[in-house]
Amino acid sequence: MSNKSPKLKLMVASTVYGFQTELEQICGVLSGYGYEIWNSHIGTIPTHPGKTNLKNCVNAVRNCDLFLGIIRPFYGTGIVGRRSITHNEMREAVKLNKPRWFLAHEHVQFARQVFRQYRYTGSGKRKRFKFVRTAVMDDLRVIDLFDDVVQTTVPIRERTGNWCQDFRTVNDILQFVKTQFADTSRVTLICKEMQHR
Repeated sequence: MSNKSPKLKLMVASTVYGFQTELEQICGVLSGYGYEIWNSHIGTIPTHPGKTNLKNCVNAVRNCDLFLGIIRPFYGTGIVGRRSITHNEMREAVKLNKPRWFLAHEHVQFARQVFRQYRYTGSGKRKRFKFVRTAVMDDLRVIDLFDDVVQTTVPIRERTGNWCQDFRTVNDILQFVKTQFADTSRVTLICKEMQHR
């Protein structure tokens, strides 16, 4: 990016606990590409002391230029009402049609397939299903988050921005980040194109 143009504001949204080092690495790489990184863990989300954490985070989604969401098999501790703050952030990015990229841990994808038979009837109606927290996944709402990101309620031909890359390790994430964000002129063009829709 040229020194004359302001840096694009890239929000990185993810649950934090057990993922701090990885988030710092991801944000560091993205910063090295020339983006202004907004992330709650590294303390770079612009906040207003008169607003709730949820409002501050949703406002950050509204005010960033582009968005990277990382879906992990851990739902997060900041639950307000029925959803976590991270879930609300990602839903807002989809709702606003932000230039957005998503990754989902392979455990989320795997659990989504395995638990489908227990969560839905043959006609697609939601069943009551009790899930007990485990060491590899703490809350089935991570599957709801994945479904929101890939827009399962929207007809396939009408879905845009619903690519969600599978990952297992931080190296998988870093490869995706390099492919999608290293060419800042390409990303700038995408942001301009999507602003005019």
